[in-house]
Amino acid sequence: MNILTAGIDFHKADVAQREPFSLTAAALARTLRQIRWQPGVDECLLISTCNRTELWVCGNQTDGTALSPVKLLCEARGLDETGYLPYFTVRQGMDAVRYLCELASGIHSQIFGDDQIISQVKNALHIAREEHCAGTVLEVLFRTAVTAAKKVKSSVLCSAVDRSVAAAVLRLLQEQHISVAGKPCLVIGNGEIGRLTAANLEQAGGKVTMTLRQYKHRDTVIPAGCSVIPYEDRYKRLGDFQIVVSATTSPHHTLVAEQVRSVLKQETVFLDLALPRDIEPEVRTLPLAALFDMDCFSSLTQQAEERQLAAVRAVLTEFEEEFETWYSFRQYIPAVQQISKLSGKETAARLKKELRSYPLSDSEQEVLLRKIQNTSAKVVSNILFGLREELGENALEESFRALSDSAKRLQK
Repeated sequence: MNILTAGIDFHKADVAQREPFSLTAAALARTLRQIRWQPGVDECLLISTCNRTELWVCGNQTDGTALSPVKLLCEARGLDETGYLPYFTVRQGMDAVRYLCELASGIHSQIFGDDQIISQVKNALHIAREEHCAGTVLEVLFRTAVTAAKKVKSSVLCSAVDRSVAAAVLRLLQEQHISVAGKPCLVIGNGEIGRLTAANLEQAGGKVTMTLRQYKHRDTVIPAGCSVIPYEDRYKRLGDFQIVVSATTSPHHTLVAEQVRSVLKQETVFLDLALPRDIEPEVRTLPLAALFDMDCFSSLTQQAEERQLAAVRAVLTEFEEEFETWYSFRQYIPAVQQISKLSGKETAARLKKELRSYPLSDSEQEVLLRKIQNTSAKVVSNILFGLREELGENALEESFRALSDSAKRLQK
């Protein structure tokens, strides 16, 4: 199975080590295109979130050896592979398939059962598809993983607890004995995470203000109870807030230490939910500031009970085996198509003379023969596809070899 993945995430790398691999939407599309046209790469896909960057590839080098996804990603980012190898985890074949199903289900997230990972996996497939980088194998694999994750969410991790990063902000503040009620809070960023965080802070009793860039005023929905200031005025108003959250997709810092120092006038908690980081790390050295970034959420990882993890893996096993069966059967698809098409033609040809005895026009006979041919081909195709459920790999291979040989003799 020529499926490989290499990923750098919070398990082995801190924020600073992951940051060079964090990709904006434009950079992700550009990197995908660059990797896709490397020798031996048939398909590729990138997952890039605040916790991880993963390259998925399908293909082999010209000499038949496995590709190096770490090398491909580092070269595309202009980085020296040697310095980053210790931070990557490489998986191949069914090991990679199992990991993706688990990843989409949220059991490898910093926050166990993270609700946002499914949409992130779906979005990764969407972008790869848009850039013409995902082919049949990665398409089927990622759709299988998303379907499996949805089954896990509905049947196992179906509690009403919101496990998203936005919800974890409140748990982190609670763990640090920081009260939200009555405190002025600023949320920089009005994307999904920013809006969710603002809504959660407001529901916890905070007096929430969000920043908004001028060109977005007409298009953005602000959570109920939250007020708005222009993004350009964030430094002017920063000293008024005791809790500041930044969650943007900007490649540049939204808050720089020197400018924060000049306006800070009370103890302020900063929470950086972005990667690349929104808040310059030096902010944590300021006398009145406390800064928490994505790595701080590791302490909130909810350890599932053994029976819950066992239940998750039982659900995923079904989908993993389904994909493995599909992948193994791919080599027989040309034979299925050939045999089915031949069956349809032979059936139609044998009925052509019989149809002449019926009161049908020539055009009606042609329409009926096409329908007979297509129906016969579909029935045979369904029967042949059904063999994969009944036969082992060796028996399947022997059966299709015999069927193909028989079909060739019939054509003669």
